[in-house]
Amino acid sequence: MNPVTHATRSQHFSALASALAWLALAAAPLASASGTRVGFKDAFAMGRGNAFVATADNPSAIYYNPAGLTQLKGLHISASDYAVALTSKYAGAGGTAAMDDRYQSVPQFFTAWHPENEPWAYGFGVYAPFGLSTEWADSSPLRTFALKNQQTYLTFNFVTAYQLSPTLSVGGGVSYNHVTTDLQRRLGVFSPTDLFRFKGKGDAFGFNLGVLWQPIKEHSFGVSYTHHTRVNLKGTADTIPLIAGEAGSAQFDFPEVLILGYSYRPTPEWNFEVNLDWTNWDRVKTVVINKASGNVPLAFNWESGCFYEVGLTRYLTGGWNVSAGYLYTENSTPDATYTPAVPDSNRSFYSLGAGYANDRYSANLAWHYANGGTRAVRGSPPSLIGATADGTYQNSINALAVSIAVRF
Repeated sequence: MNPVTHATRSQHFSALASALAWLALAAAPLASASGTRVGFKDAFAMGRGNAFVATADNPSAIYYNPAGLTQLKGLHISASDYAVALTSKYAGAGGTAAMDDRYQSVPQFFTAWHPENEPWAYGFGVYAPFGLSTEWADSSPLRTFALKNQQTYLTFNFVTAYQLSPTLSVGGGVSYNHVTTDLQRRLGVFSPTDLFRFKGKGDAFGFNLGVLWQPIKEHSFGVSYTHHTRVNLKGTADTIPLIAGEAGSAQFDFPEVLILGYSYRPTPEWNFEVNLDWTNWDRVKTVVINKASGNVPLAFNWESGCFYEVGLTRYLTGGWNVSAGYLYTENSTPDATYTPAVPDSNRSFYSLGAGYANDRYSANLAWHYANGGTRAVRGSPPSLIGATADGTYQNSINALAVSIAVRF
């Protein structure tokens, strides 16, 4: 084993400390993620349909599969931005409406350190694995179900990986998760401006694990697991015009995620991967907003579902690469508890990506489009004035991602 000089270690620790401080400061203004599960954390992975758990060879492995950090050498810092636009168009008995489809920015930051000739590797990431930001106009026939709804789930993830043998690595870490919620809808009982709103925030700890096994260079297998969290939110509830600023609380459950992946590399120029990505939405049942003037139950009763991911990357000469992928995700929200605040449907994602890397820098750009088709909702729960969210919804997603990384 070649010893690492004291000066080199000092430089690495100094760079790592600076990176951690910068990431902690940068995390404060993170925008809310859209939808409920935000699984896209890196442009290279996104360009190949997010099939990355058995490859996991850049700093975003902290999220995808922490065991993959042992493949890196030296200190790496990366920053990504996922700019996404959600579209949902409604038509029903009450009229028509369209959700605000402006692009939302979801940044994420990762730093990884693998000392030369050491079996241990370390990483720290700041990202949003779940979130919600949707907005319907106040003139919408759906205003008694959803106005502006935001939920930000921000994760600070510290991980360690260990190379058990030249073919097998394991990894895992702990996370501190901070959640803020702002839920709004009109009531319409006394006047059109009646409003119910709950704002709260809370914290929870969690953990994630990963395994990467490459028995021979052509075949690689990956497993990644993120544990579920339970967050107790405390804040205020407003029931306008009756009560404003009333103390309120609610308990939200966020599901565990299990990803299985297989990568086939017939030559160094090709990487084909398939992933099965499962989210246990069965944990999300009924959320009760507790307040002195009367509790408000919000029934979800969501259903577990999978992402089916397929990706292909071609490594070109000169450090360039191109990727393509397909991802299919199952609808998790039943008609009986459907809310337009979460415009969910079965979706097919089509993605493309391109990138460049050398010994010091790398950059990747990716695009995907998801077509949710037309979802017909029947039997949704009525609001206080007897309206329902029944009707047809045309849902789609358009997104761009860029990732930049530097190695020290």
